[in-house]
Amino acid sequence: MYIDVNNIKIYYEVLGEGKPIILLNPNSVNTNTMNCIAKKLSKDFKVYKFDRRCCGKSERNCPLTYEESAKDVYEFIEKLNIDRPFILGSSGGASVALHLASMYPNCISKLVLCSGVARYSKMEFSSFSQKIRKLTFLKSVRNAEKFYKLNEDARELTLEELSKITVPTLVVNGGKKDIVPIEEAEYLANSINNSELLILDNEGHFSYVLNCKWYDKLKEFLNK
Repeated sequence: MYIDVNNIKIYYEVLGEGKPIILLNPNSVNTNTMNCIAKKLSKDFKVYKFDRRCCGKSERNCPLTYEESAKDVYEFIEKLNIDRPFILGSSGGASVALHLASMYPNCISKLVLCSGVARYSKMEFSSFSQKIRKLTFLKSVRNAEKFYKLNEDARELTLEELSKITVPTLVVNGGKKDIVPIEEAEYLANSINNSELLILDNEGHFSYVLNCKWYDKLKEFLNK
């Protein structure tokens, strides 16, 4: 299905029934990468698989920033009259979720950040950028440079902005194999009130979203 939000066309799919949760995909890939976790969630929740701008079937010929992407999600929630959904974002999708929660803190009820980054300006960026550029799924993407630039130009979310996030938040990281350092996950958990930290040792940047081995912990958090 398609919907016009923030002057662009967004593609989305809906599965299941129950409390709504919106899934925000990593940079460049589409909603299909979230199929495993979406299928599990759909047994307990109403799942919205959301193709972010410049991803999948959503509009691609448009500016790409985390702030504009957050506005897309906000208008999506408003247009479909979704009552304070849960948000789960992975990688770049977690960065969108962070901006959404700080810009529009009253529009959601819980936040799950999978390998998210708030301090792009504080990362060891030459190393981080090189790791991003080596990701297989990005190397073959037609507009990959747009996503490299997205991260390289992304601004740091300040402590003041992070303090505006008041909903229960689960910060997840794939451990030593994750390209986002554990220290960044710890920083987010320490900076966001009412947050929990979950380190999934020996996973990686996206593997745990694909294999869903931690689903029971995710469901427990969402059902609290």
